[in-house]
Amino acid sequence: METNDRDLLRHRVLGHGREHAPALQWVGLFLSPLAFFAHLEIAYVLVPWACTRDEQYWMNIVGGLAVLLSLAGVVAAWVSRTRTREAEPHPPGHPDEGPGPLFRTRFLGETGLGVGALLTLILFMQWLGGFLIGVCQ
Repeated sequence: METNDRDLLRHRVLGHGREHAPALQWVGLFLSPLAFFAHLEIAYVLVPWACTRDEQYWMNIVGGLAVLLSLAGVVAAWVSRTRTREAEPHPPGHPDEGPGPLFRTRFLGETGLGVGALLTLILFMQWLGGFLIGVCQ
C-alpha cells in the first residue's frame, strides 16, 4: 500500500483536522459496551475454572483489559467530540443542531462519552472488587 493510499484511508477512518471522524465516532459509541459485555461473559466462564485451580490472576487480567478497552472507547468518543468543537462556528441564525455529519458526530461523541464513562467506572469497580473478594467466595 502506498503512502498516499494509507493517508487517504486514515483520513476516511479517523478524520483529519476539523473534519468529522466517520469510523471513530462509531468506535467511541460501541467499544465500551462491547468491552463491558465481553467482560461479563468471559468472567462467568472463568470463575469456575479459576476457583478449581486457585488462579485468581486470570480474573484480574481480564478485568484490567476490559477497563483499558472501555477507556479506549471513552478516548475515541472524546476525540470524536473534540473534532466538532474545533469546527468552524455557524453563521448567525443557523441552528446549533440539525441534519448532517457534524451534528451526528457531535451527538455520537457525547453519547459515547457518557455511556463509556459510566461503563468504565462500573468495570473499574468490578475489577477492584475482584482484588478484595476471592474468586471462590
